[in-house]
Amino acid sequence: MRSPFTTGPFKSGSRLLIGFGAVLLALGLGGAAAMHFGLVPVSARPPHNALTTAVLHDTFRASVERRAREVEPAPDLADPGLIALGARHYGQVCSSCHGGPGLGQSPVALSMRPRPQSLPAVVDGFSASELYVILRDGVRFTAMPSWPSDGNFNEIWAVVAFLRQLPEMTPEAYRAATVADVAGTGAPPAMAWTRRGPQMPVKLHDEAAPIEDYLYAAPSTGWRPIGLQDMPVAYCAACHGADGTGAPTGGQAPNLAILDADTIAARLRAYAEGTRESGIMATVASSLSGPQIEALAAYYADLPDRTLGAPDRSDPERGAVLARRGDFARALPACGACHGGEAGASGLGVPRMAGQGAAFLERRLDSFAAEDGPDRQGWNPMPAIAKALSPDERAAVATYLAGLPADDPLVPARPPVPAEAGADDEAAELLLRCTACHDPGPALGADRDLSPNLTLQSAAYLDHQMALFDAGRRPVGSMQQAAHEMTAEQI
Repeated sequence: MRSPFTTGPFKSGSRLLIGFGAVLLALGLGGAAAMHFGLVPVSARPPHNALTTAVLHDTFRASVERRAREVEPAPDLADPGLIALGARHYGQVCSSCHGGPGLGQSPVALSMRPRPQSLPAVVDGFSASELYVILRDGVRFTAMPSWPSDGNFNEIWAVVAFLRQLPEMTPEAYRAATVADVAGTGAPPAMAWTRRGPQMPVKLHDEAAPIEDYLYAAPSTGWRPIGLQDMPVAYCAACHGADGTGAPTGGQAPNLAILDADTIAARLRAYAEGTRESGIMATVASSLSGPQIEALAAYYADLPDRTLGAPDRSDPERGAVLARRGDFARALPACGACHGGEAGASGLGVPRMAGQGAAFLERRLDSFAAEDGPDRQGWNPMPAIAKALSPDERAAVATYLAGLPADDPLVPARPPVPAEAGADDEAAELLLRCTACHDPGPALGADRDLSPNLTLQSAAYLDHQMALFDAGRRPVGSMQQAAHEMTAEQI
């Protein structure tokens, strides 16, 4: 008996499938041969034909529209400081390909395939969320790169805010927005390249083979030859101002005048290496030589301490309580516990915050709350702290800190302590409870492997840990009970 698969419609169907498979195999072999023998044209000289242009453009729009639906709502894109910060970055990076209002595009950009569009002509066709997605992710198979960092994406909104202004801008307004005005401040000092300095490996995205074909390292040539031109201060002043305060961007760029040279130099090296994430700063810092980083740090650290002051908004009194005392009930430490005193006094490598720009501080706190800060490697308490604060509280803290003089030590406020704890009956009784687990000698806990030495800790640290026990966020039953039974003043 014959199989039904060898006769009738089954036999015809099998032949059809075999024929179809043979055609696909032939096409595949033909395509492979064409690629191997160099028959596929890869020249960027002729423009794309209409079909290629339509396929690429439609695929691009559909993909961007879909991903834009997942983006969180944008911040206030009308903020003049945010627009100014985006303008500086656009002028130093994006304008090389996308041009400006009333200004033609570079011949290099117009020779790319596909060509980057003149953004003043097309930017109105994209929503703010779509622009954010394009800047963050880039566009594959084009010259549009992804954002040159793997985090701190909050700063992308500054560029989006500026892009929304392009269609209505005149060439004169564009130049004023994107070119730093250092007139009247004296000629910025030259900072010669002189020598490269130590080469630093750059951490950027996922490296792809062949690794030997690329060099992830700094110093680099830079997108623009900022370092090689020996005038990096002129570029830094675009955002930070000649006085370092961040005034050109309304305080969106940090106040460098209040920072010490070691902190500035360490930040620049971290931005260059990619260990501190910022697409804006990576472009600048990676182009600087080692001596230029040291020279810039010394230049800004030697400037007189100036601040922009607190903006007329928010609730600085609430900010004062949070910055000076924290919130015991929510286990929130005072800002001064880490950021107070002389720079580096905490041993944590954190900068002082008194006198820092309010807009910068608020944007940084918002980034931490979204777990998208610049320092995502290693232990960092800021995401948990910022997330526990409401947006209004973050604004209040930023406003209060900005209104302080730069030399304010931001020492945490503490309840008064008796001159002699042993003479105070309540303090003596409380200390007696501690000795149940911590050694009662001069160094409490020194001889107990499982009990820490309390005399080696700072008051601010002990206060914060007791708050964590009281809130149940440190799972040690005996300490949770002890914290519950004590008031904040007793602690």
